[in-house]
Amino acid sequence: MASYSYTTVCVDPDGTARTSVHLHPDEQVSVLCGSGQKRAQISLSHASADVIITPTNPEAPTARDLAVARKLAESFARYPAEVERLHELNAEPADSVEGTAA
Repeated sequence: MASYSYTTVCVDPDGTARTSVHLHPDEQVSVLCGSGQKRAQISLSHASADVIITPTNPEAPTARDLAVARKLAESFARYPAEVERLHELNAEPADSVEGTAA
């Protein structure tokens, strides 16, 4: 399956809008998180879809912002292990070596 990214906006009958950004990236994904700058932020970009995450006040984060950042970091840290687990579960078996001389 080819990689792609898209954004949807759903509006409920009461007028409440919900926006979703779906990233299904390949090697073209860009993930940037600077350090030592005047503001904290991380950005993900792929196929004209962009997501930027910042504290409520990027130049003066609160204790709540720190808790949210840690929660995000924990989830991002688990992601590679989940991808690896599913890859191993669904990987094609290696070519058989039966019938070769020992």
